[in-house]
Amino acid sequence: MERDWRDDRIEELEALVARLMRRVAELEAQLAQSSGNSSRPPSTDPPGAPPPSRPKRTGRRRGGQPGHEKHRRTLVPPEQVDKLQTCKPEACRRCGTALAGNDPDPHRHQVVEIPRAKATVEEFQLHALKCDRCGISTRATLPPGVPTSSFGPRLQALVAVLSGAYRLFKRAIDELVGDAFGVPIALGSVSNLEQATSEALAAPVEEIAQALPKESIVHMDETGWFEQSKRAWLWIAVTGRMALFAIRHSRGAHVAKELLGSAFSRILISDRWTAYAWVDTQRRQLCWAHLLRQFLGFQTHGAEASAIGRALELLTETMFHLWHRVRDGTMTRREFQKRMGPLRNYVIAHLREGAGCSLRAVAGRCREILELEPALWTFV
Repeated sequence: MERDWRDDRIEELEALVARLMRRVAELEAQLAQSSGNSSRPPSTDPPGAPPPSRPKRTGRRRGGQPGHEKHRRTLVPPEQVDKLQTCKPEACRRCGTALAGNDPDPHRHQVVEIPRAKATVEEFQLHALKCDRCGISTRATLPPGVPTSSFGPRLQALVAVLSGAYRLFKRAIDELVGDAFGVPIALGSVSNLEQATSEALAAPVEEIAQALPKESIVHMDETGWFEQSKRAWLWIAVTGRMALFAIRHSRGAHVAKELLGSAFSRILISDRWTAYAWVDTQRRQLCWAHLLRQFLGFQTHGAEASAIGRALELLTETMFHLWHRVRDGTMTRREFQKRMGPLRNYVIAHLREGAGCSLRAVAGRCREILELEPALWTFV
């Protein structure tokens, strides 16, 4: 029986529909992305994005449960108390008889208060005196350690912390310093103090930069940033003893080599970004927090990918639970390693299943993770 041209057309249209359905699924998955199921930062979450995951409800009422030991504020030791006031009752609360003596174990009630904040102003009058012999005038110089600016080091440090650590705008810093300490400060002065602090920190930052590549384990990541209204990247390298921040206009491997040193031979913990590909796989540990968000993201790509993502999510949570027991001392590392053998095999099996997924985005991610598979288990 001859094949009708309409049969060919139907097959062609069915193939087109299948491709379009896959594309629609990919686009829907992109729309469903948030900081909770992808590597996107929380600042990019749209208004309708789901809130960060929270512990599941247990059915118990909020607050302390019956039988729960109360947590009270720890009292400051007596030797650290600035002012002590003894309070004694004058008469019996029942019969009114006068009372005397001391309670060997009085109830202690402490009130913590901050002192009234008022900035001090120190004036230095620099006299210029004329020489009787040659007629030239000589002006006195500031004593050693006195800033040449109008603001002292503690005020400068406060402005730097408000700007850098608490991310306040310059106008907010101006208002806070004025309201809290009675110090009027111009917006330009805030910028000058920020710059002066950066210059003062240059030496210790360089000291950390030199010591960082020698640390046994380094965590590294980068995120989008804006420097003078231009696109940039904020890099961070963290160890158990130090943290180094650097702003660069590139997200490339040369920045990672700059911070770690091109001869870096220790352990690097990072995500799968290509800027770290130059580090040998045997000396890398992929960040499982990033991977967990990736597995959660799989679950927005339809039934097939969701099943794979859900399985990998459960395996990851199981691994976290076991590792927390090692960290807390309730499981030996030997027992942990023994249990991780089967779990590793299950993870690899599901990643291989994902690599054959009909959705290209999921299949590609799984293949990328499998290429770096040894770096999943360095910590074990």
